[in-house]
Amino acid sequence: MNKSLIALAALAAISHAHADVEVAAGLKLYGVFDQGLMRQSVASASSTVRAYSNTGFFAAASTSRFGVKGERDVGNGYKGMVQFEQEITPDESTLMPAKNRTAFVGLANETAGTLLLGTQETPAYVLFGSDANGRAEYKPQLWRYLAGSATQDRANNAFKYTSPKFGPLTVDLMRAYGETNVGNTSGTAQTGDFKSWGVNYSAGPLQAKLVWDSITNTELKYALPGEINAGVLSYSSTATSNVTTQYKTKMIASSTSSPLQRQFLGASYDFGAAKVNYIMANASTSGKGEVKTNTVGIRIPMDKVTLALSVGSGSYSNAAAYSGVANIAGNLEDTTFGAFYNFDKSTTAYFFTSRSKNTVTQSTGDTDHTAGTVGKSNTSTLGLRYSY
Repeated sequence: MNKSLIALAALAAISHAHADVEVAAGLKLYGVFDQGLMRQSVASASSTVRAYSNTGFFAAASTSRFGVKGERDVGNGYKGMVQFEQEITPDESTLMPAKNRTAFVGLANETAGTLLLGTQETPAYVLFGSDANGRAEYKPQLWRYLAGSATQDRANNAFKYTSPKFGPLTVDLMRAYGETNVGNTSGTAQTGDFKSWGVNYSAGPLQAKLVWDSITNTELKYALPGEINAGVLSYSSTATSNVTTQYKTKMIASSTSSPLQRQFLGASYDFGAAKVNYIMANASTSGKGEVKTNTVGIRIPMDKVTLALSVGSGSYSNAAAYSGVANIAGNLEDTTFGAFYNFDKSTTAYFFTSRSKNTVTQSTGDTDHTAGTVGKSNTSTLGLRYSY
């Protein structure tokens, strides 16, 4: 079946659905369509300010996708599980790029735990969802600067084990093999080894998650405020700068001996009238650099309307090519406000607005940032999301 027929089948199912759709015995179709009209303005943190802007449709609140999931009793208290998920881009004529988000098979048992094999979300990505505004896809939240590599969202060739409950606790263990294939300076291919563990705590209104992960032979790319975060920007400054050079990122590279390591702590408490959350995030490679962020948020549900506010601060330094001496460093700030109107359980209209800042405190041998300057990214989106 070609992509067009698959897309038509999915759309036909959606038109009759207000929840997961059973497409075969034990299998259910699910997904999200999301489109928002986004406006983003960017001013770089350099002595000669480069200004950019972007207006257009974008999946802003959630990645548009469809998938199939299922489970069945296989005896002796075990359930067989399967799930696959494909990203779709309704803002493009292709609609369905060949991008696999999830594809795994597994077994689950209440006393033995759950084992999943295949491409799947990492414990850190699950933790990201605790932000008051969720995982806004144009990624304004500061902790998102630590997710510049797709590996940190989901891992391929992986197994993930979730333990049975020990009182309020469960444990996640994950390992992915051959996750990346990176050529070194001599052109020799090197594979990345991904490892992760997480501890989950759940007791009534209190939820918490601690995550540590690492990956070798890769790099963390992050777009600082004042640089691109989403969409295709258009050049709107009289400053001398080529639009093709705007995709500037700073990175923390890693090797087999010095992996990129990240630590996260997420906690939330539901008061009923409001839910508050906190996310601490840190990424570093020994002798190369570090990014640290702290974010607090509050989410207030009111009948059909929900309001959310996230406020974050952090810092970064990078020394990838300077013998362990920082060549660029700075402080980060972000405020994201979201408003959601729920027509029903499936259809939500939303509004996001974010204001992010990068204040450069040090810049040596770097042509894209200047010490003492401030980079700014302002983003607003009005959109509609349909879940099924």
